[in-house]
Amino acid sequence: MDKKTAQDLIEKTFNNAFSEEQFTVFAKNLLNDFEDKYNHYSGNLIWDDYKEHINSYKRIGKYIDPEGEALDVLVVEVKSVTKLERARTVLRNFVIKHLSKFEKDYALVAFYSKEDTGADWRFSFIKLEYRSELDEAKGKVKLKKEFTPAKRYSFLVGKYEKAHTAKNQLLPLLQNIANNPTIEELEAAFSIEKVTDEFFNQYKDLYIKLYEHFENDSPIKAELDKAGIDNARFTKKLLGQIVFLYFLQKKGWLGVAQNERWGTGKKRFVQELYEQAHNKKLNFFKDKLQYLFYEALAKERDNENSYYKRFDCRIPFLNGGLFEADYDWLNANITIPSALFRNEEKNKSGDVGTGVLDVFDRYNFTIKEDEPLDKEVAVDPEMLGKVFENMLDITERKSKGAFYTPREIVHYMCQESLIHYLDNSLEGNVKKENLETFIREGHFALENDERVATKGETKTYQYQLPESIRQNADLIDQKLSDIKICDPAIGSGAFPVGLLHELVNAMLVLKPHLSYNYLTEKLKSFGFEHRESVSDSRYIYRLKRHIIQESIYGVDIDASAIDIARLRLWLSLVVDEDDLDPIETLPNLDYKIVCGNSLIGIPENGTILDGNAQKLLEELKEKFYNETNEEEKKKQRHTINQKIQEFLKSSSEWAGYKIDFDFKLFFSEVWRTKGGFDIVIGNPPYGLLNKKQNQNFSITVNSAHLDYFKAAQKYESAKGGIINIFRLFITQSGDLLNNNGVFSEIFPLAYTGDVTSKNIREHNLKNFKLIGIEAFPERDDENKRVFRHAKMSVAILFFTAKGQETNRFYLRTHSDKFINESNEKVFLTKNDIINLDPIYYTIPVLSEDDLKVLRKIYSNQERILDLTNCYTGEIDLSLDKKYLRESENYSTLLKGAIIGRYEIRTKMSQGEIMFLDSDEYLKNNFGPRSTHYLQDRIGMQGITGVNEKIRLKMALIPKGIFLANSVNYILMPEGLKQNKVALLQLNSELHNYVFKLTSTNSNVNGYEVNNLPIIPNPNLSEIFCYLVDYILLLTKSLKKENLRIQLSFFDSLASAITYELYFPEEIKSAGKEVLKHLGDLQPINYEMSEEEKLAIIQSEFERLYDPNHPVRFAIETLDSVEEVRIIKEALK
Repeated sequence: MDKKTAQDLIEKTFNNAFSEEQFTVFAKNLLNDFEDKYNHYSGNLIWDDYKEHINSYKRIGKYIDPEGEALDVLVVEVKSVTKLERARTVLRNFVIKHLSKFEKDYALVAFYSKEDTGADWRFSFIKLEYRSELDEAKGKVKLKKEFTPAKRYSFLVGKYEKAHTAKNQLLPLLQNIANNPTIEELEAAFSIEKVTDEFFNQYKDLYIKLYEHFENDSPIKAELDKAGIDNARFTKKLLGQIVFLYFLQKKGWLGVAQNERWGTGKKRFVQELYEQAHNKKLNFFKDKLQYLFYEALAKERDNENSYYKRFDCRIPFLNGGLFEADYDWLNANITIPSALFRNEEKNKSGDVGTGVLDVFDRYNFTIKEDEPLDKEVAVDPEMLGKVFENMLDITERKSKGAFYTPREIVHYMCQESLIHYLDNSLEGNVKKENLETFIREGHFALENDERVATKGETKTYQYQLPESIRQNADLIDQKLSDIKICDPAIGSGAFPVGLLHELVNAMLVLKPHLSYNYLTEKLKSFGFEHRESVSDSRYIYRLKRHIIQESIYGVDIDASAIDIARLRLWLSLVVDEDDLDPIETLPNLDYKIVCGNSLIGIPENGTILDGNAQKLLEELKEKFYNETNEEEKKKQRHTINQKIQEFLKSSSEWAGYKIDFDFKLFFSEVWRTKGGFDIVIGNPPYGLLNKKQNQNFSITVNSAHLDYFKAAQKYESAKGGIINIFRLFITQSGDLLNNNGVFSEIFPLAYTGDVTSKNIREHNLKNFKLIGIEAFPERDDENKRVFRHAKMSVAILFFTAKGQETNRFYLRTHSDKFINESNEKVFLTKNDIINLDPIYYTIPVLSEDDLKVLRKIYSNQERILDLTNCYTGEIDLSLDKKYLRESENYSTLLKGAIIGRYEIRTKMSQGEIMFLDSDEYLKNNFGPRSTHYLQDRIGMQGITGVNEKIRLKMALIPKGIFLANSVNYILMPEGLKQNKVALLQLNSELHNYVFKLTSTNSNVNGYEVNNLPIIPNPNLSEIFCYLVDYILLLTKSLKKENLRIQLSFFDSLASAITYELYFPEEIKSAGKEVLKHLGDLQPINYEMSEEEKLAIIQSEFERLYDPNHPVRFAIETLDSVEEVRIIKEALK
């Protein structure tokens, strides 16, 4: 199909009310080998548990893709528009039931409502998923078909929607008539990621265009400067305000006729305002938008139905602060050219119009935030958060160190946090596995359990929620109602909004099981008088408002982030306001979501407000939360701010540095009622403070704050090298917890192994009860990274203040960007960590098999540090550059890249051997390392690829050679012979395996090498030396092709001997001993010619490589020993 015909087909299908005939035509063109299969189900043919939601449904055809996967094409008529928009889980489960009955895994479905004659409808792709589970008895992974994890992706289409996104993503499939689309290709066409990326790029272009215009427009710049408003924040807020309008008009709340109900407003109200301004030659922003923002939406009116005379329609008074003016808007001279809102320019894709309205008009907007199992391919509040945090790339990422957390990770962290919180606070009344079912899967049981609660249990319908949850429903609901949550680096609000959704879901699941008295009291606290008058949407609205008011707290240093976080919380309220008249006003979040530095507070020995002052401040804040009168709000805000600022000012003067926020001051009610937060959750920024080199990874703070971080006793555990800000946040977050509190944050995986994180690891192990670590090692494929545009390893850490001191915790490693529940959990103890690394408390990222092997390797074993130290090369290539020479007449200087396994290369990609004026260098350098060049050493590359099979690349460094700081080196105490014994072990498979498990980045750090096991003086150590001599010569002589087999054999022999050293009992019981079968290995020495040496090696090779020799047999079958097999498989 040609492009124009395909575009017309999409527009005819998706830009109009639903038509079954037109949809069938589209399906037949999309699925080239579509097979007509017509079945119609209605009345008693609809399953009982779906009759209140579904009128009828039809199967209009089926399709089998090129890989044999079957798909049904369905049309489902739902009872009402509300059901279409809100009963998403029910509609998804309905299709899943159809697929299960007819043994299909996929469906394309049109959902519409007869109520609005199909004006708004959904085009969905639904897939059944299989959960893989580890069969521990058989040690195999098996697929398990489950009802719960099916996914639905939907396009919002219809009379009032744009088909831009559907057109972009479905067009290639329609154009390809030569090939039938695969299921994978159909699913890709519903990709939300494509929409996010495209919308972000266009949003970013809008931001830059507006920002630059405001910077260069003198009157606007003067007005902003006069009001003390930052241009970047003004621009972001303006775009956020307009986006909010698009969400409001989507609900039908704008342009409602004077005597009509909310929801009947104009779906293109903003666009019509623009047309009015354009036709009357008015300025759209100055003469229309400002009045809508700062008068219609922001000020209470004294009439009953919120009628706004200027626009001759009903406009809801929202309150909340989003539309409060930061400047004297009535008198300000801010006129924004119309062309920035609408124009005829073409973008890179050929779409006409690059103005704000042009761009927003192309996209579908939905105020229903996506859930992991139900995604609408549209702009939702969560996407706004992602867009905002990605915008930091433009202006602030370098100074903030912020990365956006994918919604699947947010969802998982929020659920786990609630499970651990309930497990702590319920004190054993409910089994943890029942809490897991309740939080993770309870919403799947809700519809069934509501039916059972109303009609009673039958053979067909029984409660699905665990009995212990139902019996303790009042208690659990109370614990959830009382919860206090904080994100100390809130960003766009992903985690608080995620927890808001999880709490609402959990409390809705409990509602059918609450006792009459408890529910009655709860409804009264929400302002309801009679249970029977409470609609679902009204109950959910009040429930959300309660959670936002009583449970959610957040802080961020970026004022723009606070704007977006508040906007998302307001949107989450707006989504559930359907039958409220008048529309309830939004709460004021000034003292819930706060702009400030969450790391700099009043010193521990400073004073907080006395009891009376604290009580007064809390009363003022509570009153302000619901205040709607503009003048009264200003007065109350001034009073509260004045009291807070007076105290902060005196505290700053006493402390000697600026303090603009303190948790116990701003959120005093949390400490008064609970002694701290129940959950501290988030994605703190990452970056080194004031790093001078490679400033892309630096976060700038003022010198007074840096001095505070370095000196403060409370941050002692965060110190180590240059301070990384994420360690400060871990320390602060732990301090914010109450005695039952749960910590849940995501940050660099360096936490588990980097030497600079040693103090924070030790602190957490000794002062908290670690629950678990989810590890995501670094990977090259950006589609498999948690943070797509950041090539870094990350980890999620859970711990609790309850119980103190770690006993046992889990570690789970993931190969993709999502949590895979079927991956193995490895359980470690504090003793494991101490035994594996008693100095730095490294937490290795490993499997259960790895842990068993490491325990054996380190059992009563000496380490490098017990004998010597791993040093950094003595010559700093930057500071000592003045001593470098080009002539061979000077001393040899080796860089890291020159060193290989058992060799010093003379040619390599990163330059040749360098030379040093050692006489001049030694005149000016008297440190202990300055004489190390006089001794034989083991040198190693200082940086190797994190995914390389061989990470340790070591060679013998003769006396008289200097080493650059890209080389690390070891001096064994007994000289050359012991160097050779150590070299053989350190270059072995076993030691590379240990290093791979304990290293978290590409650096071969000295402290990591220091912790490697070593057997310095084994029996038959001469054999080790002879074997090293063989390998050194063979490596040097490799130009002779016939020597490669010999080198490989003797290298394998070296690893085999090392295995025998560390697993003597296992090797012996398996009959794989090598040392006792070697016989008298002939030595080579420096007096021999190269030919004589090679002849001896050839002779020994022929003897030992004989197919009947027990050494060869042992080497070739060594992986029958379990420990050896585990190591070899890990190194593949």
